[in-house]
Amino acid sequence: METIDITPITTNRDALSHARDRYQLMIDFCRALMREGTDYGVIPGTAKPTLLKPGAEKLCSLFRLQQRIQLIKSIEDFTGEHHKGEPFFYYHYRCQLLHQGDIVAEADGSCNSWEKKYRYREAKRICPRCQQPAIRSSDREYYCWAKQGGCGAKFPLTFDAIVSQQVGLVPNPEIFDQVNTLMKMAQKRSLVAAVLVGCAASEFFTQDLENDA
Repeated sequence: METIDITPITTNRDALSHARDRYQLMIDFCRALMREGTDYGVIPGTAKPTLLKPGAEKLCSLFRLQQRIQLIKSIEDFTGEHHKGEPFFYYHYRCQLLHQGDIVAEADGSCNSWEKKYRYREAKRICPRCQQPAIRSSDREYYCWAKQGGCGAKFPLTFDAIVSQQVGLVPNPEIFDQVNTLMKMAQKRSLVAAVLVGCAASEFFTQDLENDA
C-alpha cells in the first residue's frame, strides 16, 4: 500500500503540491480500501460516515503514524462507596500520533459506566415455567408467546410471580463484566479523534459517540 510522507514543507509551492497529493491520496484510499461496516459506518440522517477503529488504524498505516495511548485518569469504585451505592467506572485516555518521533496530533477520549448503554439493561418478564423472556399480555391473561421461544403457558393477570417482576430499564447486573470494554472504548475514542485531526480526515468522516463500534 502506498504511503505518504508528512514531514514539514519548506516552500509554499512544495506545501501546495504536498497538500494536493495528500488530499488525492485520501480520496483514492477511501474509495479503494475503506469498507462500510468495517472501517466506517453509515448512520441514517447524518452527513458523513462515522470512522471506526479499523478504519482509523488503516489511516495511521497510510500516513505512517505511530500511536501512543496514555491513561490520564481512572475511577474504579467497585462497591459504589463514593457513588451512592452504585458501582462506577471511568477511564480517560489520551492518544498521541507520532511521525518520525514528532507528535502531529493528540486527542482525548473517555468512557464511563453511567453512559446509558452500559448502565442499564432492558428487563422483560420471564415465564415462571420455562424461564424465557416471552411473556405477553391480553385483556384477559398473561401468556408465554411460543413465537418468541416460549412454552405457550397461560396465567391470570393477577399472577404474582409475573406481576411482581421489574420491567423496563434496570441497573445492569453485569456491570463488572463491562470494565474492560469501558477501557477499550475510551482508548478507541481517543484514537479516532486523533486520527480525524492528524490525517485531516474530518472532511470525509465524523466521530459519533452514540454509535461506537
